[in-house]
Amino acid sequence: MDPATAALCDALQQHGCVTPALVIDVERAAANIAAMIRWLGDAARWRPHVKTVKQSRIVALLLDAGVRSFKCATLPELALVLRTATQADIGVDVVLAHPLPPARVPELVALARRFPSARVGLVADAPDALAAWPAEADALALWLDVDLGMHRTGCAPAVWSAWLRSAAAAGRRVVGLQGYEGHLGWDDRAAAHAAYDALCGLAREIDGLQVVLTSGSHGFAHARAHAGLREGPWQHQIGAGTLVLSDLASARPAAALGVVPAAFVAARVIAAPQADRITLDAGSKAITPDRGPPSCAVLGYPGLQPQRASEEHLPLVVSAPPVPPRDAIVLLVPDHVCTTVNLHREAIYVAGARILGTGAIEAAGREPPLPHARVPA
Repeated sequence: MDPATAALCDALQQHGCVTPALVIDVERAAANIAAMIRWLGDAARWRPHVKTVKQSRIVALLLDAGVRSFKCATLPELALVLRTATQADIGVDVVLAHPLPPARVPELVALARRFPSARVGLVADAPDALAAWPAEADALALWLDVDLGMHRTGCAPAVWSAWLRSAAAAGRRVVGLQGYEGHLGWDDRAAAHAAYDALCGLAREIDGLQVVLTSGSHGFAHARAHAGLREGPWQHQIGAGTLVLSDLASARPAAALGVVPAAFVAARVIAAPQADRITLDAGSKAITPDRGPPSCAVLGYPGLQPQRASEEHLPLVVSAPPVPPRDAIVLLVPDHVCTTVNLHREAIYVAGARILGTGAIEAAGREPPLPHARVPA
């Protein structure tokens, strides 16, 4: 184990850290943000998805670096960005990129009106979804969700093209297109460029289009290299947010940019049931609940192989020394940082081996299921 990791684990132990706990190195996160902006060449080309970070401390780092455009999936994430930007007296452009039920559109509009210095957009999943929006939606910037082959949300370019020529589109001003190619990876350049060609074809049909948004954290290099996206009359933006904190799954793009893991889960050795096994207290309720084993890596212990986690336990097979002793704290690098952050309500902020304090992860978890009514139990 390197000295810095050992020193941080010792500091957490000395402070009586209750495990499992989310640990975020803010210096590393700031360096990752700077690396992403350098690689893109301009902060204006980045619209990071805040579902990764979900906390004002990291949103503030993005604002400090010059990022002014954001993407989010929930109203709490949207409110988080708007509050943080307003406190910093910074105007931002935020798009809610997840389909929103028509009944909640007035709620979104009311939230947007509380922050008049910000521009708030809403993505339409399909023409029929757009038709169901109430009149209040006209106060929001209109985006269209374009299915580039992932077949999860949105419509194919041809469907939106037909809508643009229909009477239903008359008078509608489309501000942005979202084309998420999450099914494509670091090596899928040809398929990605074919998808971008179709996206640009649709974009050219929209007078006054301002933004074309693409890319998560596994294919954005293809988007940056695509001439049509880069040279169009619109602003091309990339939505990759994972690389702010990084994780195992994004190791290849992270290496290309010089990004390093900035988020960890502190876990404790609670058992050693066999000579070749130990157990940590960070199960699926603490780290990467959406991935199979290995869901993480143990920093500084390459001979520990994570097995399938249960809710509270993470068993590891020991293939080579060293092995941490019982009650030792270790740091886990998650395979998927977004779902890991969402499991926690507070983070421990560090800078190297220094513990800076703690802070709330304000937009973590789920929204109240009946936010507008109190129903007796």
